Amino acid sequence: MATGDSGGTGAGGGTYGAGGLSDPSTASGQQKQKGINAAKSRVAASLGGGGGASPTGAQSTGSMGSFPVGGSDGSSAQNPNLWMGAQSPIAFMNYTDAQQMYYLWNTKTKNQFLSQLSLAGYDTSKMSDRDLADTWAKYVDTSARYQVQGQHVSPWDVLSKDIAGRSEAASEPKTTTATSQTYNISTAEDAAALFQGAAQTLLGRDPTKAEQARFKQILNKYEQAHPQTTTTTTTSVGGDVTSQSSKTTGGVTAGAQQYIAQEEAKKNPEYGAYQAATNGMNWLMEMLGGP
Repeated sequence: MATGDSGGTGAGGGTYGAGGLSDPSTASGQQKQKGINAAKSRVAASLGGGGGASPTGAQSTGSMGSFPVGGSDGSSAQNPNLWMGAQSPIAFMNYTDAQQMYYLWNTKTKNQFLSQLSLAGYDTSKMSDRDLADTWAKYVDTSARYQVQGQHVSPWDVLSKDIAGRSEAASEPKTTTATSQTYNISTAEDAAALFQGAAQTLLGRDPTKAEQARFKQILNKYEQAHPQTTTTTTTSVGGDVTSQSSKTTGGVTAGAQQYIAQEEAKKNPEYGAYQAATNGMNWLMEMLGGP
C-alpha cells in the first residue's frame, strides 16, 4: 500500500515537516495547518511550567519531568501528554491529538509506518487507509498506558518493541506437525481379480458377478475405514527448514486384501462341502498310495 513520496521529515515519527502538507492556499491545506497550530498551542501550554523546549523542537530527556499526567494544560489520566519521540517535531502531544496524527502525516511518514508494520508482522497489502489509522491509534493507546505509569515510551517505540519481539521469535527453532491421510480404494477389476483367486482356491469355481459386486462393496468399505496416515514433523528457523521427518502407519496392504477375499469366500455354504470333498479325495489317494 506504498504511496509516492512527496517530501517530509526524518524518521521516527516526523509528521509536520516541510513538504508534508497540502498547498496552504487550498482549503484542505489551511484546515491541516489549523489542526497543527492547535496542537502546537496545547503543547506550548504544557511547556509553560518551565519545560525548556520549543513547541516545534524535540524535548530533552532531562526536562521530561516537566510534563505531568494531569495539570493546568488540560491533560489528565484519560488524556495525558505523550512523549512522541526524540526526532518528532513536537516532543509532547496530548493523547487526543496524537491519535489523530495519522491524518496529518505526509507521504514519507506513512510509507515509513507501512514498512515498520511489515517488519512487525502485519500484512499491509490487505490494510486500508482506515485500518492503518486505527493501528496507529492502538500504538498511541499503548504509549499512553506507559505514560500514566511515568514511562516515556513513544508510539514508535512501542512499534519497535513489536519488531524486536518478532525478530527474536523468528530466530527460535519452530517445530510443526502435519498429518495427512491417503485412501487406497480398489477398483471393480482389482476386487474381481482378488475374489476370483479366492473362489477358485476355496470353492473350486469362478465367482458369479453378484458375488464379485458384493465383495467389492465389502472390500471398499474396509479400505475407507482404514486410511494410510502420514505424520510429517518439520523444524525451521526463520522460515528455513532445518530438519524434516515422516512416519506412515495404517492403510490396507495387498496381504490384507487377499485375506479379506479368502474370509469372504469361506462364508459361502459351498466352502465346507468343497473342502470335505477335496480333503477326502486327497486322503483316499494317500491311502491307495496314489500321487
